[in-house]
This record gives sequence, C-alpha cells and structure tokens, in this order.
Amino acid sequence: MNALTGNIEVETGTASSRMLKRVLSSRPFQILAVEIVLVVIFFNLSGGSFLNSMNIRGMLITASQVLLLAVAQAILMSAGHIDISQGAVLIFASVIAGKLILAVQGSAPLPLLLLLGLLAAVLAGSLVGIVNGLMVGVVGINALVVTLAMLGIATGVSQVITGGVNLTGLPPGLQSAFGGVTFGVLPLPIIVSLVVILGIWALFHFTSWGTHVLAMGSNQRAAHRVGIRTMRNTIGVFVLSSALAGLAGFVDLARYSTTNISGHTNDSLAAIAAALIGGTLLTGGRINFLGAVLGAFLAIILQSGLVIINLSPFYQTIAIGIMLLVAVSLDRSNRLRRSGGDG
Repeated sequence: MNALTGNIEVETGTASSRMLKRVLSSRPFQILAVEIVLVVIFFNLSGGSFLNSMNIRGMLITASQVLLLAVAQAILMSAGHIDISQGAVLIFASVIAGKLILAVQGSAPLPLLLLLGLLAAVLAGSLVGIVNGLMVGVVGINALVVTLAMLGIATGVSQVITGGVNLTGLPPGLQSAFGGVTFGVLPLPIIVSLVVILGIWALFHFTSWGTHVLAMGSNQRAAHRVGIRTMRNTIGVFVLSSALAGLAGFVDLARYSTTNISGHTNDSLAAIAAALIGGTLLTGGRINFLGAVLGAFLAIILQSGLVIINLSPFYQTIAIGIMLLVAVSLDRSNRLRRSGGDG
C-alpha cells in the first residue's frame, strides 16, 4: 500500500512537473512575463505615471483596435495568407462610416447613427475583403501582392473622398455614447473587441470551418483533395479579417469623432508582429488567439511606455520592427526544432 501510494505521488509529481514545464515554455506565458518586466521598467522610469488611470484607459482603448487587427492577421496567417493593407482598410472604413453619419445626422437619433456607422464600417471592410479574397482565391494572385495593391487603392479612395482632409462636424455623441464610455478603467470599445474575439475563437474551436481553415494553412492542395472548399474559405477568411479592420475603423472614428487620414501607417506591421509573437505560424496551419491578444498588448505597452518616458515616436517604429524580427526568428527556430533540421 505504501509502495502504491509512493508510485502515485511520483506520477503525480511527474505530471505536475510536465504541466509546469508546458506552462513555462508556452508562448503566452513568455509574452506575459516580458510584459510584466516592461511594465515595471516603464513604471519606474515614468515615476509611476505609466500606471495611472488615464494612461491605462488610453492603452486599453488603443488596444481595442490593435487587438482586432492582430486577430484579423492571425486568422489570415492560419490559412497561409497575410494582409499588409489593414491600416488603409481601417481608414477607408472610418471614412465611409463618417460620410454616412454626416449625411443622416440631421434626421436620425444618436443610437441609429451609431448603428449605421458601425454597419457601414464593417460592410466597407467586408467589401475590401471580398475583393482581396476573389483576387487570391479565384484569380490566384499572391496575397502579399493583392494586399499591397489594396493598400494603395484604399488609401487613394479615402483621400479622394475626403480631399485628403480629415472629416469634421461629426456628432460628439460618438464619443459620449461609445468611444469614450468606460466601466471603471475598462473602455467600452475594449469590451466589444474582446467579445468579438471570443466569438471568433469559438468559431475556430467548435465548428468545422475553423478546422478547414487550419487544414488549408497546413496544405492547401491536400485540403482541396479531401473535399474542403478552399476557394470559398479563402474568400471567407479575407472577408472576416477585413470586417475586423472595418470594426477597428469605427472604433477609431468614435474615439476621436473624426478620421485620421494620415495615420495608421504602421498598423499592419504591429498586427503581424503581434500575431507572430503570439504563436500563430506565418506559414499557416496554427493559430493562437491568446498569444495574439497578448502580443497586441505587448505592442501597446511598448508604444505607450516609449511615449510616457518622452522618447521620439520614431523609436516606436524601431521597437515594432524588432518585435517582428524576433517573432519570425522564434517561428523559424520552433519549426526547425520540430522538424529536427538545421535549416
């Protein structure tokens, strides 16, 4: 009996050790550890102002946009694609939503304006996704080329519609009823973003669609041979991804009650870095939602921390670029370790 008890204790201890090792080696845990270190550093360098309520709210509302873009990028990468036009799509969606709100604001109540703006932004993003998906899935053009072209098209269309000037005259209720609403330190936009991401996580984990997307990312031809509708699913991931960028555009519009035509140039870079650092494979076949979320927060912490210690905004771009290089290096290292090769 004592021997049996001893064996059970040894096996339990071994299982606990394996579980602890898995947790410590998991990408989300590693990102969280880095974030804690960065928070401590920025807290001390800023004299404590990094963690004041105003800065926390600012980081969270910015994160509501970056989270959507990071998850959107992770969805595409899991299927073996990538999108470098996210920032332009965000701007385009915000312009379309802003123009619609300006056109009807005199004859519609604020709740209806919010709903119309939200729908317009998401539909504008979805339209871009349909075009991207058709070009990639039907015509067969590489996603990098397609989204590079869309980067120019969406940017140009936005500038033509607005004359290159940010929209003004939007109702301040966009901020008071949505963009600036907080529950404690939690802004409403971050709550909406997390709920949307949770829904997409459920879609990936509890439906065959998510399994098919990952199978396409692992091997597109094999997925097609076993009956997966690769063309339809390719269009679907691009539509979903761009719809999330459209939602981020509405958040941006509601946050400032204006557009930001000249901004968001580094949004795609930050989103790609966040998804890769989070553990989503660049080559497809695997997605890590928690990792993408934490990766997005890592980018936000870096951005806010550098600002609050009065470093030039140019250093933010450098930091994100370094994040991207680190993420690709980790991705390659993990693939080589799994394959047992030396590259």
